[in-house]
Amino acid sequence: MINENGLLGRLMRGKKFAIRKSVVFALVGGMMLGSGGVLFFQWYNPKDVPETPAFDASLIMSRIVDRNEMVAASQDYTIVEKAGDRNKLFDFIEIPFTQNSFWYRYSGVIEATVDLRAAQWDTKGDTSITVTLPEPSMQNVPDMNVSGVLEERNNILNPIHVEDVDAFQRDCIARSDQQAKEGGLLDRAKENAQANLQGMFDIACGKDVCRVEIEWIDREDGVKDE
Repeated sequence: MINENGLLGRLMRGKKFAIRKSVVFALVGGMMLGSGGVLFFQWYNPKDVPETPAFDASLIMSRIVDRNEMVAASQDYTIVEKAGDRNKLFDFIEIPFTQNSFWYRYSGVIEATVDLRAAQWDTKGDTSITVTLPEPSMQNVPDMNVSGVLEERNNILNPIHVEDVDAFQRDCIARSDQQAKEGGLLDRAKENAQANLQGMFDIACGKDVCRVEIEWIDREDGVKDE
C-alpha cells in the first residue's frame, strides 16, 4: 500500500516551491517595471511647445490709464526773502518815512505729472507696445503749514497790504517753476515715466517680456486728439 502521507508531503512541497518561484518572479517583474517607468520619465524629453503669451498688452495699458495721472518727478523748494515797498508820488518819486518791509518764507513742492487719460498706444505683436503721451506738466503745490511771514516792519503811513503778500507769492512760484525747468525736472519726469510704465508691464507680464516705448507730443496736440 502506497504511503499516502509521504506522497502527499512530496506533492505539497512541490507546490510550495512553485508558489515561492511565482512570488519571486512577480517581485522581480514588479521591480523591473517600476525601474523602467522611472527611467522612462527621466529620459523622456518631449519637444518644446511654444508658449502662448498669457497677457494682453492693450488690456494692461487700458487698466494703467485708469489711474488718470502719474506723478513722474517732484522737487521741493524753499524761498526766504525780504520784501517791501515805499509810497511814491506820481509812481517815481519816493515819499520819505513810508518804507515797509517783511521777511517771508515760501515753501512748496513742484510735481511733474503725466496725463495718462490722453494716452494712445499701438501694440506690435506680443513683445512691444508704443505709448503716445503729452509731455509732462508742472504743478506748484505750496506748503502753507510752513510758508508765512517771519518778521515784518509795518508802517502806519504805508501798511503792508494783502496784495503785497500775494504779489510776493506769485513771484516765488514763477521763480521756483523756472528753477525746476532749468534743473531738468521735466526730463527726469520723462525718464521716470518710461521706467514706471516698463515696471508695471514687467509685473503684469514678467520681466522684459514686453518692451514699452513712449513717444512724447506737445500737450496742446494731446488735448486736440482727445
